[in-house]
Amino acid sequence: MKTISFINLKGGVGKTTISTNLAYLAATSWGLHVLFIDNDKQANASRWLGADESKGTLTNILMDGASAQEVLQHARYDGLDFIAADMGLLEANYAVIADQETRQDVILKNALEEVAGNYDLCIIDNPPDVNMSVFNALIVTNDVIIVTLLEQDSVEGIDKMVRQAEDVRQFNPQLAIRGILINQYIAYPEVLTVYQELRESGFPLFRTRISYASRPAKHHLMTASRHGQSLFEASRKCRVAQDLNAFAEELLTGGTP
Repeated sequence: MKTISFINLKGGVGKTTISTNLAYLAATSWGLHVLFIDNDKQANASRWLGADESKGTLTNILMDGASAQEVLQHARYDGLDFIAADMGLLEANYAVIADQETRQDVILKNALEEVAGNYDLCIIDNPPDVNMSVFNALIVTNDVIIVTLLEQDSVEGIDKMVRQAEDVRQFNPQLAIRGILINQYIAYPEVLTVYQELRESGFPLFRTRISYASRPAKHHLMTASRHGQSLFEASRKCRVAQDLNAFAEELLTGGTP
């Protein structure tokens, strides 16, 4: 099972929209068996997936020693299962740190062992934070994808995230920065300046850039969110959907930025 983590230390950059729609495409268009892990206490991805918190969440894995199998839920799409999140992740992060009798970094890794062989791909949507649940996610991650807007405060978080990945690599040698994905791209002069600076920094960039959502695209995104759909179900032809499809193809065919 290959595991991809979407991350940025800044919130609101579009990680959840991108990761959930990628999971949909991987399962429905690519025929992959996909496990999605919501690692954000806001649980936006979980709500989109139709989570039932009574069936358990990632909190139960981190705090109660539950296995992935015990909290696994099936999405309405064939080939897509998920582990939900809830606000309990806030308490779970403190509890893991306080527990000196348990190895803190491999809780999620151990919980996934019994189900890992059932999936081709695992996608983790991470919060804009560095905490024990993120550390656990990075321990099981192969490829990190940093989603960013071409805004200075968002870009500044990239270097911090790269350093964090380097710190985790001593515990997970397979961890790698797969690339930086530009979201909400629009060719304004100031945006192009930041983009050029990012290119010159030497960070790996995906060829695909997710376009800034036009008014119709925003309508389709809102409609999809309201009805618990993928963007492709709301409007496969909108520019953002086309860009997400191009990104999925670049990523899943092994493209290297």
